Amino acid sequence: MNAYYARAAKKETIIPETEKSQSGRKRTFLSIFFQICLIIQLLIFFGSCTEEPGKKRDISLKKELKIGLSEGDENYIFGLVADVKIDSPGNVYVLDVRMNRVAKYDPDGIFILRFGEKGVGPGEFENPRTIALNSSGKVYVLDFRKVIVFDENGGFIKSFGLDFMGVDMAINDKGNLVILGARSDQLFNVYDSEGDYLHSFGNLVDIPEDFSKFKDAGLFRTPLRLWTNRNKIFVMNPYKYEICFYENESLRGKLVRRSPDYMKPEFNEEIPGGFSAVIANNFIFEKNNTIYVYYDGKKASWLDIFEYGKLIRSMEVKGTLAAIDDEGRFYFIENEDYPKIVRYSENIKH
Repeated sequence: MNAYYARAAKKETIIPETEKSQSGRKRTFLSIFFQICLIIQLLIFFGSCTEEPGKKRDISLKKELKIGLSEGDENYIFGLVADVKIDSPGNVYVLDVRMNRVAKYDPDGIFILRFGEKGVGPGEFENPRTIALNSSGKVYVLDFRKVIVFDENGGFIKSFGLDFMGVDMAINDKGNLVILGARSDQLFNVYDSEGDYLHSFGNLVDIPEDFSKFKDAGLFRTPLRLWTNRNKIFVMNPYKYEICFYENESLRGKLVRRSPDYMKPEFNEEIPGGFSAVIANNFIFEKNNTIYVYYDGKKASWLDIFEYGKLIRSMEVKGTLAAIDDEGRFYFIENEDYPKIVRYSENIKH
């Protein structure tokens, strides 16, 4: 049997090779064990520093900026704001349907320019509804059955007609216009940046039995708003809390919630020559697996926040959510006292 010798204080000790091997294995095991414990402790520590996906959190909105005056400089006085859009540099575009104009402000709310007026001539508005911005600086104004195109300085470029009534529009990942509106029983109508029609897709909304008398009216089978994020499209069913999610022009899924305050459409047929309708506003925004849903309720306006399909916050808000910029800041249209645009940042308490 092989042996190892060690000398200490004139005492000779013989340590068998098998015992030394077992001792080495014990030291190796203890070293690995302590390393594993350290890794587990680090994982627990860092895990406690991050929020669990889909977990309810304390989220609030902090006011940052206000654009609008009750009197004074007319460039800051609004009549009836219908839409707000934010470009990549953070400039704010405001569509005022009572003044029949679009006003542009810098990220600090300083007035830059305005364009448009009431009329039927080039660059004039009859019934403007919404605006869209593309990456090259063009501004598209949806004006009932036509689209008017301006450059970033408000200069008129062209207009093109529609053979259906447009409700809303946005820009997709290919730079094309997606115009929401019932056309040949399809919902989304795609035009290139020059206004040439390409194709349509998507089924119209099914009408509930309560509103079956309107089943042949395409307008009542159309959502009010759409939102695009690259190759994704989101719309909300006007008759219930149901978000339809499209990807690459195909329906991929639905997000449904039973909200006790959700307001269904109300129709009044007792007006001369037709009927009126009250339909809730809504707005949808998606970023990094988080979906923000704004809607008008019976008693208040609400902002719901979903993360990975789970509701993590539902809060009462003032005004109408109209836009969210690249930094995740919210732009609300508020009409208390006078019309104005108010920007809020998201405040998350840990």
